[in-house]
Amino acid sequence: AITNRAEVRALLRERGIDIPGDTHFVGAQHNTCSERYTFFDVQDVPATHATEWAALVRDLDEARARSAQERCRRFASAPKDVSPARSLRHIEGRALDLSQVRPEWGHATNAFAVVGRRAATQGVFFDRRPFLISYDPTIDPEGTVLERVLLAVGPVGAGINLEYYFSTVDNQRWGADTKVPHNVCGMVGVMEGALSDLRTGLPKQMVEVHEPMRLQLVVEARIEVLGAIYGRQKSIQELLGNAWVHLIAMDPDTGELRLFLPRGEFALWDRPPSPLPVVSSSFDWYRGKSGFLPPALIAPAAPTA
Repeated sequence: AITNRAEVRALLRERGIDIPGDTHFVGAQHNTCSERYTFFDVQDVPATHATEWAALVRDLDEARARSAQERCRRFASAPKDVSPARSLRHIEGRALDLSQVRPEWGHATNAFAVVGRRAATQGVFFDRRPFLISYDPTIDPEGTVLERVLLAVGPVGAGINLEYYFSTVDNQRWGADTKVPHNVCGMVGVMEGALSDLRTGLPKQMVEVHEPMRLQLVVEARIEVLGAIYGRQKSIQELLGNAWVHLIAMDPDTGELRLFLPRGEFALWDRPPSPLPVVSSSFDWYRGKSGFLPPALIAPAAPTA
């Protein structure tokens, strides 16, 4: 990884980013269809980090197996309520099956995004519906970092969300209909057989479990900071002002929620919160269920002696 090079770290240090000397970066790629990880330059991991590296690989192996188990409940042909290891074998197999028209669901069921500290969502089961973007408002008082984050998250998140939205609402017109007769055309799109124009949107096999709704964006920041960003950025004005994306501001100090109105104002969200069910694990919550599930709190594990 480029950030392991001394000259790069020196340049970053000049910009106020001081990477500790005992920190080593390893590049990786996650295949979201098969749940496999590909690591780069593993041979460069220092011997002093061997224990930590082995622990990380074990944790990632467990995470991908548990993710596979969670995904299997949505596939009609997948084994249900089986071990994470068996679930992973099924997921890896369907990713390699050329006859499989539903190797994965992609971003289907996406509904909201949270930009804020990870502590705000930690320990909550969200049924694979949010985009989670780490951001700490306490070290960004003027919103400089947040502005760059929103300029990326807004268009990208809205683009993904609206692609699924329109492809679900009218798959024949705004989607791509069934993928069975699709032929790849010039590596730029797909067409039906050899006669149709290029199809837009997503095939129906990718949106069968999707629930169309516009993206709800929750941002941990003061409304003054968000208002200033809104006033400067036309792309954000178009998304929020035309209600393609809904925004809720969460105060970093009080947790108070305010809903952004398209006319440019924030209204206090004063409805009483609904208590969430508490479960011992996410598997206990989704076991035996294939439909949408409300959020649930995962009870922290008891400390081991």
